[in-house]
Amino acid sequence: MKIVVIATLDTKGEEAAFIRDEIIHKGFTPLVLDPGSTGIPMIKADISREEIALAGGESLPALLARNDKAYVQQAMINGLINVVSKLYSQGQLDGIISVGGGQGTAIATAAMRVLPVGIPKVMVSTVASGKTTFGPYVGTKDITMIHSVADIAGLNFITRKIIAQATAAVMAMADVKIGEHEKRELVAMTQAGVTTPGVMEIKRLLEEKNFEVVIFHCNGIGGQAMEELIREGVIQGVIDYSPHEIIDLLCNGLMPALPGRMTAAGEMGIPQIIGPGCADMRLHTWDSIPPELKDRPYVRHTPTHTHFRTTYEEMSAVAHYISEHVNAGHGPRAVIAPLQGYSMMNRAGMPLYDAAANRGYVDTLKKELNADVRLVEIDAHINDPACAQATVDLFMQLRASKIN
Repeated sequence: MKIVVIATLDTKGEEAAFIRDEIIHKGFTPLVLDPGSTGIPMIKADISREEIALAGGESLPALLARNDKAYVQQAMINGLINVVSKLYSQGQLDGIISVGGGQGTAIATAAMRVLPVGIPKVMVSTVASGKTTFGPYVGTKDITMIHSVADIAGLNFITRKIIAQATAAVMAMADVKIGEHEKRELVAMTQAGVTTPGVMEIKRLLEEKNFEVVIFHCNGIGGQAMEELIREGVIQGVIDYSPHEIIDLLCNGLMPALPGRMTAAGEMGIPQIIGPGCADMRLHTWDSIPPELKDRPYVRHTPTHTHFRTTYEEMSAVAHYISEHVNAGHGPRAVIAPLQGYSMMNRAGMPLYDAAANRGYVDTLKKELNADVRLVEIDAHINDPACAQATVDLFMQLRASKIN
């Protein structure tokens, strides 16, 4: 098995050599890549910085002659991405590991993010700690970030042990094999804590029909990961039961949708159902509540996160977003409207129940959905077994129409 090692060898050569030797010692094959641009490499790379620069479109001397650090770094990132992508397509990459500080982490994880989910990716980093935002490094991929504790400036009692463990981890992960016989048709679903009963019942019903269900949390990143996997052809059907990110996008909440949300299924033409789960509440931190929410019904979801009830107009805006995006797609598509509520707290007798506000969703869908998109009203709550059964029945109808 081949493990790619990314390190700027002028500053991280000692650590890269240690990782390389650990990999060899365990019977794996290392492939050392050097995306550095200045200084003198401490060890010889299997793919040099000169080769990586050329893979990005320019020679290294030409890049350095620009005297533009940001330009050079981006060019080396582009080259590294191209090299790593090629290695993977040629079957020369079973896992990838890197060590670095802020710049090294930005460079290496950019290449890791082009690899599909399931390829082991381990980043030992000085910035995997404290208040550092991990989103730009991890994105939607399964990158394991390990805090180096001490600075990565040579091997010592601390870094030697951590880097050795990280190297062992990437090799162990690369050695995990999932048999092809275990693969079933994949259906993606979105879930929030307040739609869990409905989602889990749909999951149970689909698994009885021999589907495999992949559930994504509606926290913005989860939805984006789902969209990417759909475009990669991994997902064969979507039940977007809980698109909470839409209301947070429209109202500046904590977990907004990212660009491209609710477009992939329509582009790929796979069966798609969209529901209103958890799109009926705005999520804000308790210490930064917008003034317009001060008189709204609310529920403290966690000590910091608070759910505020949406209005008729806000639910109408959610429905407009859904209509606009689903209308633009193709393939078998439907939108459901559970008439007795859209989340745990939005049910008769619960703090966020507001039947009049709920109607904003249904009224707008009826006006704006194209004729080729089905609108199915279900006289049940979104978490009721009846709603789950109706959703599965609808999904099977859509799937059958695509097959036929």
